[in-house]
Amino acid sequence: MKIEGTIQFPLASEATLSSRPYSAEIVYTERNIDDIVLVGAQVDEDLMGKIVDAKACYIEVLAGDGTLKVNAGTALPIDVAGGFWIWFNPNGGLTALSVTTTANASFRVYMFS
Repeated sequence: MKIEGTIQFPLASEATLSSRPYSAEIVYTERNIDDIVLVGAQVDEDLMGKIVDAKACYIEVLAGDGTLKVNAGTALPIDVAGGFWIWFNPNGGLTALSVTTTANASFRVYMFS
């Protein structure tokens, strides 16, 4: 799997946008793609599926919002208004990922190990 692109940082005080190209590639042995549909408020709903140590993960918010908890750490907000989350580390290390919602929400989760 290979991810390539350019990140742009539109800073108000600059005449031109700063940008950084990025490219990352991993060899994975297991892949899981799930559409997660949550009805009503849910607490710490597991998003790892059958993967126990992910090298890469991409989450797209299809509807609603929530907070992600990564490796049992601090909650990170994510919502449908442009909401996505990416984890990439060729050495793995994503061992716990959950979402908490206050209402209906749905997410598409791509997980690789």
